[in-house]
Amino acid sequence: MDNLRLLLSIAAFAGMIVLCVIGWNYGGMGGLIGGGVGFLIRLGGRGLDWGERLGNGYVGALMGMPVGLLMGGAYAIGVPYLLAAINSGG
Repeated sequence: MDNLRLLLSIAAFAGMIVLCVIGWNYGGMGGLIGGGVGFLIRLGGRGLDWGERLGNGYVGALMGMPVGLLMGGAYAIGVPYLLAAINSGG
């Protein structure tokens, strides 16, 4: 059961990276930045040894990638529409 859980976790991580690369023009860079920031934030947290800290960083990257992808997508897609609406006066 533990091997299946590990395989699913690795597949989720790889899938998020693939989504960020495929959606690069639609905020994928935000996903990768969010993953990096999440990793760094969780890396400095509580942990008895570096193995536990790296595990915390891994979880932080898994949480940061979808949030960064959403924020990057909102920035890449939503901001041009908002600027067009503001500039058109309506």
